Amino acid sequence: MNVLHRSLQAGLLWRGGIIFLFVLAVLPACRISETTKRENLPANRQRAVCQEAWTFVSFPDFFNFDVPNPWPGWDSAVDYYLGEVKSENPDFVLIAGDLVNGHWWDGPKCVEQMSALYYQAWIGRMESHGLKYYVAVGDHELGDDPWPKEKLELVPHFEQAFVRHLQMPDNGPENKKGLAYYVLHKNVLVVTVETFEIQDDKLHTAVLGEQLRWLRGVLAEHADADYIIVQGHVPVFGPVRYRSSSKLMIEGGRQSQFWEVLKQGGVDLYLCGEHHAVTVSESDGIWQIVHGSSWGRKVVDTQDYLVCKVTADGLHLEMKSLPIIAEGDYMWNLHKDRGPREIVEIPEEARAKGPVTIGTMTIKKTGAGKQYLNRTGIFK
Repeated sequence: MNVLHRSLQAGLLWRGGIIFLFVLAVLPACRISETTKRENLPANRQRAVCQEAWTFVSFPDFFNFDVPNPWPGWDSAVDYYLGEVKSENPDFVLIAGDLVNGHWWDGPKCVEQMSALYYQAWIGRMESHGLKYYVAVGDHELGDDPWPKEKLELVPHFEQAFVRHLQMPDNGPENKKGLAYYVLHKNVLVVTVETFEIQDDKLHTAVLGEQLRWLRGVLAEHADADYIIVQGHVPVFGPVRYRSSSKLMIEGGRQSQFWEVLKQGGVDLYLCGEHHAVTVSESDGIWQIVHGSSWGRKVVDTQDYLVCKVTADGLHLEMKSLPIIAEGDYMWNLHKDRGPREIVEIPEEARAKGPVTIGTMTIKKTGAGKQYLNRTGIFK
């Protein structure tokens, strides 16, 4: 077991200044990633640039656990996976939540110190592969469900830690700066929402109030975008396949105000995770793509990612998958007796073969409306 992790497991006491001194002793200076803000080109320039094909990749729930960097039992598999993502030559990657385990419930100082350890470990892996990322808040970024009163009180501290370390664009609603935001890239609009709201002293899986009004305004302002994509952690409607998941869903489903805003706003894709398995569904002209895979669970025996290529004649989607093996003892995670396995491997024969395509589809827009072409596999 990693020396840092053994020290944490043996000496994690949240009283007085002990843990503060410990983290100072073992934690390298936090490498806060540079801002991911992207200056938008004028609309006419965006349209010109959009004639050139470009790609982004989506893979939610990476990792869903607190994983040190380095961690020898995982490093080879993670490097191979991210190397395959990088080989797609994406302009950026989308990750719709659950970067960490986040069971950091022992007070604000606990959130502060553990987020520094594990967000920076996560960021380091992305930076080492040269991947620009746009991420959403998952339930694990807020301490994981459920949310009794004492955990609910920590949600603002969890959110502040996410904003501080991930440094997402701050063009969202006033109450969710750095948590909800949008990016206009080559005239494709990508909006990230936080699918968690506190209302009436309860945490809801929903998009409500100020954030919902902001979302409606952003979609209206950029209605002329070639494609509109929204990412959030929680799916809107089922049925949805699942593996090792608490199966959170948006309250109200397709009758929710959130879905109505997506419909009215002409959204093409809603990208989400949480369920650690792939389910592709269409409703009201919106394709909900549930994907991504928790790492380190034996039952989650594949890792998938969605490749989206934007060209002058369509949005081309391709879901790819790799087999993965989790074994060994449980890795220590705070307040998680059965954390992920200490060893994660991608079999040699799978590496030699590379990721397998499990479905494709092209979204083409014409004066007559949307067409869904080249549908294979999971997109049928």
